Amino acid sequence: MALTQECNTEPSSAKNALNFTPHEIRYLKFSWEKASTAVDIGCELVARLLNDNRTRFRALIESHSGDLLGSADFSAEDVKKYRRARIVANGVVMFFNQVISELDDPSSAEHIAHLSQKLGASHFRMKVWFQAENWLCVKKCLLDAIMSALTEKKSNFFACGKTIAMSEKKARDVWYKVIQFVIQNMKKGFLAEALSVDSSSTSSIGSE
Repeated sequence: MALTQECNTEPSSAKNALNFTPHEIRYLKFSWEKASTAVDIGCELVARLLNDNRTRFRALIESHSGDLLGSADFSAEDVKKYRRARIVANGVVMFFNQVISELDDPSSAEHIAHLSQKLGASHFRMKVWFQAENWLCVKKCLLDAIMSALTEKKSNFFACGKTIAMSEKKARDVWYKVIQFVIQNMKKGFLAEALSVDSSSTSSIGSE
């Protein structure tokens, strides 16, 4: 099964595509299930973002919630104490539940791209401003959170009597491909929304 979607705004050398074998799709589905039951993936991700000063995520949560988070390192349990941080964590899990549920669909790339672009656009509307480094940090923190969860719970899974096994390197590559695809399309949606707002503002000024 090949899932492909190209982003025409990207150079040909950086195609925005998903190409998975049936085995890789099964692995992604079962590894997500195992990882998300082994730990609270959403809270783990938010904790990593809060602890990475490059993301400025701590200041973002404070500005949207009024909470003062201080400078101490956060654990997943700490995240649960703050309503806004907990909402973000739950949103991450819900989003990836949707992404993983789409993988068997022949049009999954289009659906996942659409979901990701909508998410990117909503971040712009919520004034969650992203710089280039922010996108990279989110991608790294998300990948690390998932792989850390799989390390806690062995990533060899059984389904219908068959083993779904994958080396750690291969598993990381497969998950990187999913996360890269999501982030690229979030960026696309974010920028499209920014351009739309800018165009509307320019039109309003011109009509005055």
